[in-house]
Amino acid sequence: MSELFQIICPSCGSKLNAKVGLIGQTRSCPKCREPVLIQRNEPQEQTPIIVNEPSIVSVQTGPTFSDRTNQIENLPELLEFRNRYLIIGTDRIIATWESGRGWQVNVGNGFASAKRNFSAIPDQGSFVLVELVIDSVGIPVELHVFSISVRGALTSLFRDESEILHKVDSVGKLTKTQKTLLLNHLRQSFMFEVLSKAQEIVTLLSEP
Repeated sequence: MSELFQIICPSCGSKLNAKVGLIGQTRSCPKCREPVLIQRNEPQEQTPIIVNEPSIVSVQTGPTFSDRTNQIENLPELLEFRNRYLIIGTDRIIATWESGRGWQVNVGNGFASAKRNFSAIPDQGSFVLVELVIDSVGIPVELHVFSISVRGALTSLFRDESEILHKVDSVGKLTKTQKTLLLNHLRQSFMFEVLSKAQEIVTLLSEP
């Protein structure tokens, strides 16, 4: 059971349930996506509610790795249209996703539609799923890492776009090689002006 209390988004006025353990942290409002500081400032919001359901406010903001601070429950049920997702193997980026393009798989000389290149999707191995959270102005602001080790899990890329989210089996961790692969991908995907505003993520990926 989780102890929750109610907060109000200062941007859109939505009433949200937040976990007591998240007090002092910032989360994105699931309604308007603006940041919400979780705190108990007003007496009427201080009565805990004991429920069996997870908190609505569950998306962490700030450039942190999920293997350090996040819980696996932070992974959404569906791919978020604003965000980007990557699947990384031990030595290469296997696939990427962004809204409008769907899953693109590495075919050796670039990326192409996963649905049209089924044979390029590996059916075994250990992989990490990276969720790159993008804010309302297109700046990468957060990084979540999850582990996928179930045999055949990546074949789901050929079917439903969001099915891969249900193949995650634990919180993940990036190796030095994977950090380098991801950092190089970000440099190729975002203009310098954009990436210069995401220096905390760049610094984290530059760590040994």
